[in-house]
Amino acid sequence: MPVLVDWLTLVLAPVGIVFLVVAFRARRTATNAGESMPGWGTAAQVVGMGCLLIMVLLRLVWGE
Repeated sequence: MPVLVDWLTLVLAPVGIVFLVVAFRARRTATNAGESMPGWGTAAQVVGMGCLLIMVLLRLVWGE
């Protein structure tokens, strides 16, 4: 199972970080314009956090 965890870490970490950066930019742009965060920005934030949480849980359960 450690090989699976390593590959999932390599896939999920960059995907999660990219989604969180996109969500951060969406929130910052909306805040500067005096508007609320768009729905797609919230969805990107949820997906990014989900990827990172899955990665952390897999590392905790099966990691070395």
